[in-house]
Amino acid sequence: MERVFCIAAGQIVTKKSNHIIHRKNQYLNYGLLSLATVLNQEGIGAIQIQGNFDSPQATLNTACEKGVLHSPFPVLISIPSFYAISWVNEFISLLKEASPSIKVIIGGRWVIDGQLEHMRGLVPLADEIIHGTAEHLIRGIVEQDKKTKSLSFVSSSNSLDYSLLHQRELYQPSIEISRGCGMGCSFCQEKSEPLSSLKHPNEILEEASSSQLIDDLQPMNFYLEASMFVPNRNWVEIFTSSIKTIPVQNFHWRTEARVDSLYPRFLEPLYRCGLRVIDLGLESADHTQLIRMSKTKDPIRYLRKASALIEEAHRLGIKVKINILLFAGETLRSIDKTREWLEQHSRYITGLSVGPVLVFGWKHRVSEYISQLEGLGARPCKQEVLGVTHLNLSDEIAYETSIALSTEIGQSFTTAENYFALKSFSYFSREYMYEDFLMDCRNVSEPLSFSINQEPFCSDILTLDITQPSGEK
Repeated sequence: MERVFCIAAGQIVTKKSNHIIHRKNQYLNYGLLSLATVLNQEGIGAIQIQGNFDSPQATLNTACEKGVLHSPFPVLISIPSFYAISWVNEFISLLKEASPSIKVIIGGRWVIDGQLEHMRGLVPLADEIIHGTAEHLIRGIVEQDKKTKSLSFVSSSNSLDYSLLHQRELYQPSIEISRGCGMGCSFCQEKSEPLSSLKHPNEILEEASSSQLIDDLQPMNFYLEASMFVPNRNWVEIFTSSIKTIPVQNFHWRTEARVDSLYPRFLEPLYRCGLRVIDLGLESADHTQLIRMSKTKDPIRYLRKASALIEEAHRLGIKVKINILLFAGETLRSIDKTREWLEQHSRYITGLSVGPVLVFGWKHRVSEYISQLEGLGARPCKQEVLGVTHLNLSDEIAYETSIALSTEIGQSFTTAENYFALKSFSYFSREYMYEDFLMDCRNVSEPLSFSINQEPFCSDILTLDITQPSGEK
């Protein structure tokens, strides 16, 4: 069968420590899968292969087994991060060596950022570079087949066809439910991107029903992808009604929100609709740092809302992962403020994700932002990967210190069991078991971002009853 090969670029270089636990993550490129789905719906066969942390050669071997060298279409490569550039260059070199005439088209909105000439220098073997919306990428494909009618951009409301994903049974699926944010946090790439309306609950449930697998692997859960999940009362009521008419077996899901954007009163009906894990961007509990990162103008009110939200989530049995960002101007005192807040709320927190601010983007595109961070006391210190700038956060907190502090804080609030439960809910392969995870942990020599325990894994975190909230009123 002739089909378009859609390759989700993997990584040789990693953002976090390059050990086996981090390399077990499978970050599904659902944007690319959306394009593959469009092509398939229009009669052009498509297959998506995830590079993950596999070598370029291993990914190419898989593509060759599936017939990439005999396809009349160009190969599409989606680049989600600057960390993927070295992987992409090696993959294209190997592909061209196997078939010199094959055409390669690369894309990746946040990496390319309109800088076509710079990108050509960075990935010289690419035949074509597409920036911006998916419409241009699809047209680049169909230009190779004059018999195929013109395609247009398909909005995020279209469901994803997971049958096009190689080894789809190993992935926890995602459903894109909104785009953008627009809340103005200085560190966020979507700070100025307007927030779109949430996808209708009927569409979400129909998409979940069509892509869910019930088997002997880890339970299949869904990540409802939204940079900021902000449901209103009407949407929650529709969801509550829809799930009674469009039932999805064991429908458990996860999403991401700000601590001050989700009303606690919505959590109970959302729990009844399957919400089991929520990622909350607290970022800091130090008032000065919150203001510096433009997270809020009223830190006291912001933190009060955060407390109310995670306490209610805990009462219901919704697992909370808190995101903490060590920002420009950080000091040991400001970090202690955040740590104190976390300690006061530790019984409500399942896990933490902690790390220092990094600056992503072409040097000339981020120079103004780096100047702003320098005004807060930070200083660029190294750029091991083009497009990724590391920072000494202050005279007191060097980059290496920020990494050590991030690990230490993570260990203080996250157990191995909870870390595995959160990761296996969304990111680990569905065939990766807790016993395998513990064995891998024992083979890691560097500090991990969670504390190791040897107690048996409790699967209840993944199989909570969706009909009755837990805890006491």
